[in-house]
Amino acid sequence: RVLQLMNLTDSRLAQAGNEKLELAMLSFFEQFRKIYIGDQVQKSSKLYRRLSEVLGLNDETMVLSVFIGKIITNLKYWGRCEPITSKTLQLLNDLSIGYPFGNCCRMLTTPREQGREAWIVRKLVKLSAVQFMLNNHTSEHFSFLGINNQSNLTDMRCRTTFYTALGRLLMVDLG
Repeated sequence: RVLQLMNLTDSRLAQAGNEKLELAMLSFFEQFRKIYIGDQVQKSSKLYRRLSEVLGLNDETMVLSVFIGKIITNLKYWGRCEPITSKTLQLLNDLSIGYPFGNCCRMLTTPREQGREAWIVRKLVKLSAVQFMLNNHTSEHFSFLGINNQSNLTDMRCRTTFYTALGRLLMVDLG
């Protein structure tokens, strides 16, 4: 239901949006990522069957595509709203690290675990929406990247987080 609500609210963002609702959806995405994206989840789980039936999201790659689409939408329409921009960029950053379990400090002890984390990021890099971000990382597309007289430390942190995540995505195939 959250994904259906997201589709509805995103279609109306050009007219108006609700900051609290957007922040709640980002919290949902973060929890969903921690629980349902990754090696611990059986791909035949009830959730993925239901997502396929209701929304046509047949696999993890399609779900990741929804995540990235939401990230791009938020950065486009909410670029001047620091709480949404920061939380959106944190989601992008977490996805670029590849840790689906919500603990970026957790040590990956086996080669299988390490390979799995890189595999998730490789899936991301292949998405057309990620390629869009990698090729169009300007203030024309993402207003928070613009430099103006009103730029502050928060804006600089947002830009740093954005470019750090993009850098990780660019470097994924370099090993």
